[in-house]
Amino acid sequence: MSRRNGRGRTRGIRALSGTIDAAVLRTAITMNEAGASELRYEGLHITGALDLGRCRLDVPLALIDCVFDDPVDLTRLVALDVDLSDSTMPALHADRLTLDGELRLFRARVGDGSDTPQPLLQPTDSEGRRSPRRLQEGTVTGAVQLADARIGGNLVLDQLSLAHVGAWSLLAPRLVVEGSVHARELRSTGALYLRDGRVTYAVNLHAAEVGGIDATGLVCSGGWYADWGFRSTGQILLRAAEVGAIVTFHDSVLAGPGGSLLLSRLRAPRLRVDLREAPSGDVVLRDATVDVLVDSAETWPTPGRLHLEGFSYKRLETAGPVEVGARIGWLTRDIHAGSGTFEQLAKSYDAIGDQRAARTVRHAGERHLRRQDRISGRVWGALQDVLFGYGYAPRRALAWLLSLVAAGSLWFAHHHPHSVSGTSGRVWDPVLYSLDLLVPVASLGYRGAWDPVGVDKAVALFLTVSGWVLATAVIAGARRVLGRN
Repeated sequence: MSRRNGRGRTRGIRALSGTIDAAVLRTAITMNEAGASELRYEGLHITGALDLGRCRLDVPLALIDCVFDDPVDLTRLVALDVDLSDSTMPALHADRLTLDGELRLFRARVGDGSDTPQPLLQPTDSEGRRSPRRLQEGTVTGAVQLADARIGGNLVLDQLSLAHVGAWSLLAPRLVVEGSVHARELRSTGALYLRDGRVTYAVNLHAAEVGGIDATGLVCSGGWYADWGFRSTGQILLRAAEVGAIVTFHDSVLAGPGGSLLLSRLRAPRLRVDLREAPSGDVVLRDATVDVLVDSAETWPTPGRLHLEGFSYKRLETAGPVEVGARIGWLTRDIHAGSGTFEQLAKSYDAIGDQRAARTVRHAGERHLRRQDRISGRVWGALQDVLFGYGYAPRRALAWLLSLVAAGSLWFAHHHPHSVSGTSGRVWDPVLYSLDLLVPVASLGYRGAWDPVGVDKAVALFLTVSGWVLATAVIAGARRVLGRN
């Protein structure tokens, strides 16, 4: 039955119904003998494999609520729009598909029906060692295949169900979407492969459940929204991705066995990793660059699971206040944290004018690094820490100096050393004598005017050595601080 508008032009055609052969449906679609402005079919049961590969359609195609017994082939199809909403099929092969408008799989069900989870895990070799992930295209298949496809509008995958026995449920390397990717409440037993894709606006994965995502090298001018109940049992890879607005995993769950975030070399203005709960796997931010990082202390990764080397950010935000000591603890969850990691946090405090917190972070960084030195370095570092906090607590050095002067003055007030014969007469002053012993770079004339013996000599020697150690530590710390600045 066909429908016509006021001008007598056919708008859509649904002449077929019930169970039909795929070859009959292909002929009806490609011939369009009625000249319909839209080819729309609903509730069909198609037997055989529908092959529209390399065809060219000048009108939109809609196959709504249809059941396909065999995979649907849209490889190299050129069309305006394709709508497969509410339909069921074993697989969709649409590599190099070219559409001016949308591809819709709203509430569709694609796959063999297997409900066995296939989480994306770190690949290992035969001996259990980590190995690079190299997907050999042509040797793997997915329930939905969109390799090198180009979609001029939106890719609509909302509430799509991908129940597939393979590891990859969506296989779409180098996919180009001129609009947005809408995948809200998508359900997938396997992982989504979006490596080197291009999305003009946004990727929306609100409340989706997947076995992992590999979007390495993705370029998205808008935002990446895997939030509000998003759940993954495998790895999320956004390595070397470039996102123009925000990358958010707010209120998401990274569950076992492999739920983790691998965001190395990511570029984005804003990154949110304030998850619903602590991730089961790693959070890797190596060499990523963001303007603002939003996280939550309650869902930080466990020690050893956080990787921050080379991570660059300008400002940190949290829902609740996080003390500088707790934030330092966040850094040390990266067991390989180096001086650059601490300096980056200190710079973020400098940027907001909190100089005290910045000094505290740099002090903690020195302590952390000295623990990795040899025994001699650790001893010298501990001494510098006690004396003046590696240069970040200069008042501590003054306190030590005054304390030693007081102790020496108290001792020599009751133990008067013998004056050296031939010296000009000086009035004995235990304070000036102790101070002269402690300050190695200048002489007040008291040091050589009296000659202590016995225990007094030992005390004088202790004050002299303490003065040299204090001065050497202060100079070393000052050089370190000034050199860093």
